[in-house]
Amino acid sequence: MALDGIVLATLVEELKDTLIGARIDKIYQIEKDELLVSVRNNSNAYKLLLTANSNYPRLHLSTLAKNNEAQPPMFCMMLRKHLGGGKILDIIQPDMERIVELHIEATNELGDKERKRLIIEIMGRHSNIILTKADGTILDSIKHISLDKSSVREILPNRTYVRPPSQDKHNPLDENLTHFIDTLKSKDLPLFKALYMSYNGLSPAVSHSICLAANLNNDTRSNTLSDEELTLLYNVFHDLMGRIHSNEVSPLIYLDEQELPMDFYTLPLQLYANYNSKAFESISSMLEYYYFEKSTRFNVSQKTADIKKLVHNFLERNVRKQQIQEKALDESANKKLYKIYGELLTAYAHSVPEGSESFTTMNYYEEPYEDITIPLNPRKSPIQNAQGYFKLYNKAKRTEIAATEQLEIIKEDIAYLQSVLLSLDFLETKEDIAQLREELITMGYLKKRKGNNKRKQNKKVLPFLQFKASSGQMIYVGKNNYQNDELTMKFAKSNDMWLHIKAGPGSHVIIRSEGSEGFTDETLLEAATLAAYYSSGKQSSQVPIDYTLKKFVKKVPNAKPGMVIYTQFKTLYVTPTESFIKKLTLPEST
Repeated sequence: MALDGIVLATLVEELKDTLIGARIDKIYQIEKDELLVSVRNNSNAYKLLLTANSNYPRLHLSTLAKNNEAQPPMFCMMLRKHLGGGKILDIIQPDMERIVELHIEATNELGDKERKRLIIEIMGRHSNIILTKADGTILDSIKHISLDKSSVREILPNRTYVRPPSQDKHNPLDENLTHFIDTLKSKDLPLFKALYMSYNGLSPAVSHSICLAANLNNDTRSNTLSDEELTLLYNVFHDLMGRIHSNEVSPLIYLDEQELPMDFYTLPLQLYANYNSKAFESISSMLEYYYFEKSTRFNVSQKTADIKKLVHNFLERNVRKQQIQEKALDESANKKLYKIYGELLTAYAHSVPEGSESFTTMNYYEEPYEDITIPLNPRKSPIQNAQGYFKLYNKAKRTEIAATEQLEIIKEDIAYLQSVLLSLDFLETKEDIAQLREELITMGYLKKRKGNNKRKQNKKVLPFLQFKASSGQMIYVGKNNYQNDELTMKFAKSNDMWLHIKAGPGSHVIIRSEGSEGFTDETLLEAATLAAYYSSGKQSSQVPIDYTLKKFVKKVPNAKPGMVIYTQFKTLYVTPTESFIKKLTLPEST
């Protein structure tokens, strides 16, 4: 669900309780369209996340967002200059619009106190974060919008800030019965659509729920309803607005059949009455739970789009090479016949009539002995024809050897590239992406970027995905081929359990053995499910997972990263689901 005006209104009230009077400690621009504002209030520290990402624009308090900027961009430097050390005086949401303004008082370079406004507009691809003076003069924005991009309004330094057009919608908190009936009767639209097209703050899901609660059909044209029906609708609408006005909130995330987040709201929605839900203590915690994983995956997907395209290109190229080599192998299949032709012509050269186009004789080289007809070049002697067939035989033999060798290399390349493509889904951080890029540079698929200095990694932090089995044993999962090699060949001990999908690309999985303790069936099942989930079998059922002790896993000399051979294994069949993976505890990195 988009962050609609009603959710935003309840969030603003929550932020007011927490942040009014807070001092701004530090400001980070953690992404090109995302800010993290660190504040202190009543001896407590908070982090306020503001993002103008076109897919997941929002703001809320955060405990998960981290600063990972190397050099603060110009907009961030501007914010630090104007807002650093400032005091948050007020937080407002004008007319239930998807706009939030932070009114901040800070000291300027001359030591005078000035008021500024930090405005976040939550409007899909038009989302923005804007810093203005108290009089509305724009100081800067995270996205510059000139007239050639928008004929409605400019968002540029020194221009006057103007709010986006209201689309003639009304503030639902100020509505009365008479105006409500007149408004909906003037619309020739399905009822639920007439609601959210007439009032700020209403999303389609809320509009659906209001209609359901009033026992009215969503798709009925609003201008065909009677005053009595619209009065029933208004009563539900008015009750909802009353609860919003009095800040009676119950933050909920609705879950699908697999117990995964499907939608959220600050009040129970009739639309999702038949779904399970998860309650939260605050709007911010609800939004962070819902959005953080989605936005993280989206950001990673954006930053790895070039890698994905490159890998796809290399895969397509290798598939074409494979087809060429397989065709060459098919053509070399006649080599044995060419040799027989040559041998028979050499043996019976004296019997071949001069100028013949073919010669038929008994084939003594293959049982059952039958007549065989040999095509001839009439302009050549029998011995010259025989020599020609021997040349074809030797050429086909060389082709077969070369094609077989090339096919092995090509198949290994395809398997490796498929594993890289798979690992793109498991990346979580900038460090993960950088590590994958470094792997592709080392393997010769990417060119090293100029000025791309390696960032020092904290050696104390394990890069692998970490889970804890029901038995308490730790389970580690590699996120790329380099990590798979590191995990299996360096980190794992000989008596640890190693798991991997059978005959397919996937992550290496290690269960840490605890002294002489073995591995329970439940622990093996959990680890096997992880191995299936982080593999090409993620969307499949009954995925075969091989498992063996690490001591039976060997690295083939000169093999590509992540490629190993193993023996003494058994196989489990599991069906991975995200809900099962979520139930496994993910402990803090050590």
